[in-house]
This record gives sequence, structure tokens and C-alpha cells, in this order.
Amino acid sequence: MAEPSRGRLRGGANTDAEAEKLSLSELNLLIAGAEWRFDAATNSNLRKNAFKRLVWLEAQRERLHGVEAPERKLAARRSSE
Repeated sequence: MAEPSRGRLRGGANTDAEAEKLSLSELNLLIAGAEWRFDAATNSNLRKNAFKRLVWLEAQRERLHGVEAPERKLAARRSSE
């Protein structure tokens, strides 16, 4: 199933209540997908949105399952020379 281009993410948690229903393995899978989307983003807007999603999912995992979220900072992408 393809991800929607806008709006709510299908098959994933979008609220705290939805995140509470997910198991640790389901959250880990969503986090892996968010990391992939962040790395594969083709422009700064997509990168920023993927980063926000990734940080939110990791915070939910920490809150619900006690897995410490890594310290992340959105850095500017370096251009190829």
C-alpha cells in the first residue's frame, strides 16, 4: 500500500491515543520507515516533515516503552561539490 501524499498517515499513529495502541515492534517499524523517508527526502520541506515525524515517533516510544530517544538535530543538507 502506498503512503498518502498529504494528510493523515495510513497505517500509522497520528495521535497519542493511536500510539498507545501500538506494540514496541510496530513503533520500531514506523520509526524505521520515518528514518528511510528522512534519508530519501528530495527537498527540504519533505526532509523537515520526515524529521518531525521521526522525532515524534521516538518520543512516543520513549514515553510508552522506556526506550530512550536519541538526541536529534535537523542539520542543513550539504550540497554535492
